[in-house]
Amino acid sequence: MLTVVQVSLIRYIEVQHFHFPGGIAWGHLSTNAREYVAESAGNSQIVKKLLVTIDVTDAVATGERLSIAATVVIPEETTRCNGVAMFAYPGGHYNRAYYDLQLDEGPDYSQAEFHVRQGFVFVAIDHLGVGQSTVPEKPLDFEAVARGNNAAAAEILRRLNDGTLDSTMSHDTITTAIAMGQSFGGFILTIAQGRDPFFDGVALLGWSGIQTQPPWSGDVKLEDIYALRGGNGLEHPMSTTFHFNDVPESIVIADMTKGPPRSGRLSSVPLSPWGTEFAPGGPALLANRTPLDPGATAKEAAAITCPVFIASGEVDVIADFRAEPVAYASSHDVTTCQFSQMAHMHNFSTTRAVLWHRLSAWASGVAAMKTAQ
Repeated sequence: MLTVVQVSLIRYIEVQHFHFPGGIAWGHLSTNAREYVAESAGNSQIVKKLLVTIDVTDAVATGERLSIAATVVIPEETTRCNGVAMFAYPGGHYNRAYYDLQLDEGPDYSQAEFHVRQGFVFVAIDHLGVGQSTVPEKPLDFEAVARGNNAAAAEILRRLNDGTLDSTMSHDTITTAIAMGQSFGGFILTIAQGRDPFFDGVALLGWSGIQTQPPWSGDVKLEDIYALRGGNGLEHPMSTTFHFNDVPESIVIADMTKGPPRSGRLSSVPLSPWGTEFAPGGPALLANRTPLDPGATAKEAAAITCPVFIASGEVDVIADFRAEPVAYASSHDVTTCQFSQMAHMHNFSTTRAVLWHRLSAWASGVAAMKTAQ
């Protein structure tokens, strides 16, 4: 049976020392309820996790007060920082916990902790409408969601570099900002970077700049999936696209078991701590395109000039990973990779560390090239 570790920075404000199953050996909270320090089992390198909420009202510009939640993970010894910050956006109906999974199946499912042990700063961000970010009530479009994401990243980067986020960080420590978006998160990231270039490199994970394929068979209707008429848990129509056949069954059940749609809603409700009821933007979203439309982000993808990293699982929603570079006509540096024994939800796969190592090497290369120019 899967037991999921949930770390609440506010809930444990009075707790000074505690033990978690599933990979966290020990930790403590600072008195400001913003900081969590954890040492992963089997690894002596300690990481620090900071909960941050960023006001993005002005950037989104809908007249509604909106904020974005993020977890900033840094080396406990900040002198180990390599100067590169990775900003990570989750896919549809997933929240930022996808990048910091704490599972009984093993201590090494946290991508955030993996990269931070290598000296990176890792920032996992909830889109508007997702996780702990504001669920907008006023109408907004994908462009507004993208503006909010960029604004949050810019403010976090500013705080990292001026020492207001963590006083142990040296000023101007971060010289390179990398972003990654998984699935739907890649869709939003492409819109953001194509319209308002902010990052030095973008990694698109399980997202096609040409056309993302539906993660279910053609004989299944989306409304049936949402209503759970197509199956649930191990029998969920998306399970074989989301999870390779060697992923522990307990993880597949936890990820693919959904609750029935709430009153007045179309989609089923994820039950896992890394799942979230709404896709980016939330129920107030007014969309003139969807991630599954052919060429959904063709204009923005073609406008991206920075280095691009494309990752596909052996089973994924990208028809041909080798063809993807043509979507990024303005970029002179496009890397495309396919990873074996990996399906669409990369961070649950048994080969996840292979992808993470490749991402680390690519991000370090982007930083080196920026320094050389």
